[in-house]
Order: sequence, then structure tokens, then C-alpha cells
Amino acid sequence: MADRLGTELKGKSRFRSDVPRPVSRLGQNADITESLDTANEDCIARKVKMGKKLERVMKGDRGGTTSATSQETDVDNNKTPEPYNCVGDFEADYLELCKRAGLTEIPQVTQRPHRPEPPPPPDPKEKVEEPTTPTPGDPEEAPPTTYTTSNKFDYFRPKVQVELEKPEDRKSMTEIYIRGWKVDQRYMDVFRLCLPAADKLHTIDLWNVGLTDNTLAQFSAVASQCLNLRTVKLDGNPVPGEGFHQLIGEDSMIVSMSLRSCKISDKGAELIGKALSTVKTRNQSLCVLNLNSNLITDVGACHLSNGLRMNRTLLILSVANNAIGDEGAKQLGEVLSRFALTHEEIVERRKLISEKGTPDIRISPIPKRSESRDRPVSQSSRSQLDKSTAKSGRSSSKAKKKDDKGKGKDDKKKESVAKTTKGKGRQSGGKKGPAAGTITTEPETPEVQEIINPLLEEAESINGELFIPGNRVLINLNISRNKIGEAGLKALLKGIQYQITLTMLGSRSSGTGLMRLSLQKNGFPPDHDLYMKIQELMVTRDPLYKPPAKSPDEDSISQTTGV
Repeated sequence: MADRLGTELKGKSRFRSDVPRPVSRLGQNADITESLDTANEDCIARKVKMGKKLERVMKGDRGGTTSATSQETDVDNNKTPEPYNCVGDFEADYLELCKRAGLTEIPQVTQRPHRPEPPPPPDPKEKVEEPTTPTPGDPEEAPPTTYTTSNKFDYFRPKVQVELEKPEDRKSMTEIYIRGWKVDQRYMDVFRLCLPAADKLHTIDLWNVGLTDNTLAQFSAVASQCLNLRTVKLDGNPVPGEGFHQLIGEDSMIVSMSLRSCKISDKGAELIGKALSTVKTRNQSLCVLNLNSNLITDVGACHLSNGLRMNRTLLILSVANNAIGDEGAKQLGEVLSRFALTHEEIVERRKLISEKGTPDIRISPIPKRSESRDRPVSQSSRSQLDKSTAKSGRSSSKAKKKDDKGKGKDDKKKESVAKTTKGKGRQSGGKKGPAAGTITTEPETPEVQEIINPLLEEAESINGELFIPGNRVLINLNISRNKIGEAGLKALLKGIQYQITLTMLGSRSSGTGLMRLSLQKNGFPPDHDLYMKIQELMVTRDPLYKPPAKSPDEDSISQTTGV
């Protein structure tokens, strides 16, 4: 019985395992909390998913906006900026153009420093106080004003020094100085735009700025655009192509140019000589040329002397500290005295003379035809000539009578006008200003002397060659510290003596000749006879020469003798 009841109970429990058992209240609450936690987790997960989606969407929008802005900036960068119009203020134009060119290092624009003026001399009436020993309690004295101090590195920083005509006016720049830093193509592009806008600029000094062939060519173009530029200094700029002749072309307005220590060889001297003058062209503005401390030899001196043959503008030439010898000195002496014309120069001379004489041929062809001896004059032509001469005589006599009458009337009118002006001046009682009837005369303008072509000067035929007077416009020649010897001294002495004789004879050729010649430190001793003779001749021709004062005995002798 017990076994049967156990098996039945097992079967009942097995069949009732699927039926939910009764749960207590604590377990029921735990199940509820678990379900709530899972629901909350699901909501949080959904929110997180939704937040990620929103973030992705927002990121996509932001990416789109940033891409759009980047595209706009790219478009803006691709657009060419508007050209900058220079206003004439060099500092403002220079800084703006440097920023537009993308230059990171922009040299500062400063005014050129000047030496302070010396203090005024002490007044003799004022009492000079004796210096006293300073005591520890006395205030310190002010620093002296004879010099200025600055940072030790400021002197070596690249600068653009300018000189202003009026310190308060920034548009009144007259001079610009750049020294010791490289002016490459980028800076030259900036100067190409801002320098021509400076109307009062007359001096440009670029010392040791590392010019190249390209920057020199660009600078010559900039110089031609500066209308008032007169002085150019390019010292210490050796250029491989030696294209300095571009600055002194036929249309150049530069008056003074300095090319010291530029390693100019005979090639550069040849280009400069051709720029000074050729048979058909010549420079008419350059007055001062400094070629000191270069590499010019006798060949280069010959090229420069060829440039002086037809040039009548250059006043001062300096070729000191070069390698010029006797041959170069001979060529210079020949140009100073007189020289024979070449075949090309003779042909050009004949052309000029024929062009000068053509107007006379067009005006009066009949007298020339009647004066010809080859063809006899016919009776009809003679009768016509007689009639024409008679008519011309009558017309000339009538014209003379009319002129005399007109002159008489004009004289009467002038007298009447003078009387009226005198009377009005007395009645006015000393009023200032011109009277009502006075004739105001305009100030006479000085006549500008035209430069005569040297080929049209009086020529002299010697041994089948045609000679014309040399260059007498050059007044200062410096050929010191070269290799000139006795032969060169003879040629130079001959040229000086020829110029002195021309001035004594009152020659019509233009110029006064050399007034100063520097020959020291050459290949001859300082007490050489020819050198001493040249010095004696040149002392009296120096414009700064003052004759020695005479003693009282000499004055009394000169008064008695009248010498």
C-alpha cells in the first residue's frame, strides 16, 4: 500500500510540475522590479541609439557646412585680389604691398639718422661756472645730445631708410637708402609699384644689395618711371652681365651715377662708352660718372674715350683705382686735344651738312640756276629776271616807306602813352601798384643754348685726315691710383696745352676744358718733371685757386710800373 501511494504521488507531482506554484509577495515584488529594470534599460538603450543617430545626423550637417565654408574659402583664395593703387605714402604702400606679396620678413621703414647739430658757442658776456665735484645727494646730469644710443642689434637689422622733405608730411620722400641686405625679385616687384608713386623722389642709393641681371633690368625700368629721379648709386653690386648701361640710355634723365666696386671689366666699360655716345646717338643728361675701384684696363679706357668723342654733357669722370696704363692715357689725351674723324663719322658729318643746307635750295632755286657757269642764261630768262628784280625793288622801296611811316606813328603813340602815364602818376599821389596806363613788361626768359653736334664744328685737314677739336666740356678727370707712366703723361700734357691755347685764342668750340686733373699714385715718382709741369698748368685753372697775396714791396713796385 505504501509503495502504491508513493508511485501515485510521484505521478501527481510529475503531472503538476507545469502548473505554476504559488509565489509569495516578496518574490512577486522582485519579479516586478526586474521587469521594470529591463524596461528602463530598454528605454535607455533606445535613447542612446536615438542620440547616436542624432549625433550622426548633426555631424553630417556640420561636415556639410564645414565643407561648404571650405569650398567658399577655396573660391575666395582662387579669386585674384583687387589691384592696390599706391597713394604716394611710401611707408603705407610698401607695407601693404609686402603683405599682399606674402613676405614674412618685412624690413622696417625709418627716417635716415642725421648728425646732431653742434651746440651754440658760449656767450662771452656770460660767466663760466667752474666745475664742481659732484656730491652723492646731487641729481644725475642729463645724457649728452651729441650722440644717440640704440640696441646693439638694431644696426644690423634690414631697414629702408628714407629722407623726408617735411618730417610731418609722409608723402614728401626725396631719398631712399638700402644698405647691406639682399633685394631679391620679390622686393623689387614691390619697389616697382611704390617707387614711381613718390613724386619727389630724386635719389636712390642701393649699397651691397646683391643685384642680379634680372633685378638690375627691372630696376632700370623702375628708374625710367620715376620722373624726378636724378641720382643713382649702386656701389658694391657686381652683376655678371654688367648691364649698367641700361640706366644711361639716350632717353635717361639721371644726372649723377656711382658704380664703385662693381667689378666692371672692359666689357662693361664698352657698353657704358656706347651708352655715352655713338656716331648717331648720345646721352644728354648724365653729368657725373664714378667708376672707381673696378677692373678697367687700357681696353676699357679706350672704349670710354670713344664715348667722350661725341658726348658734350658729361662734366665729371672718375676712373681711379683701376688698371689703366699708358695706352688708355694716350686715348684720353687725344680726346681732350683733337682727334681725326673715322670714315663713319665723316659720312655722318656730310649728311648733317647736307640736311642743314637743304632749306636754302628749296627757298631760292633761281639764283643758283642763274649763277651756274655750265649753262648760259637765255634772253627770256634774263628779261624775266630783270622784271622780277625791278618789281622787287619797287616793292621794297614801298615797304620801306610804309615802315618809316609806321615807325613814326608808333613813336608818337609811345610818347603820348608815356605822357599820360606821367600825368596819372603825379595825380595818384604815390599810390602803390602799376598805374592804369602803364605798359607792363614781362621778365625775359633766359635763352637755352642748344648743344651743337660735334661733327658740325670747324674741321681742319691735316695729311689727308679731317680733325675736329676734342671734348672741352669735361672739367674734372680723376685717373689716380692706376698704372700710367711717362708716355701717358706726355699725351695728357699735350691735351692740356691744346685746350689752353684754344681758350687763349677764344675758340668758338663749346666748353672751357679741364679744370682739375688727378694723377697721384701712378707709375711715376711725385717729383717727375712732366707731372710737375701738369700741376703748374692745372693750378691756375682750378676754380678754387686763390693767387698768393703780394707783399707790400711787390705792391709798391706794381703800382709804379703799372704791372
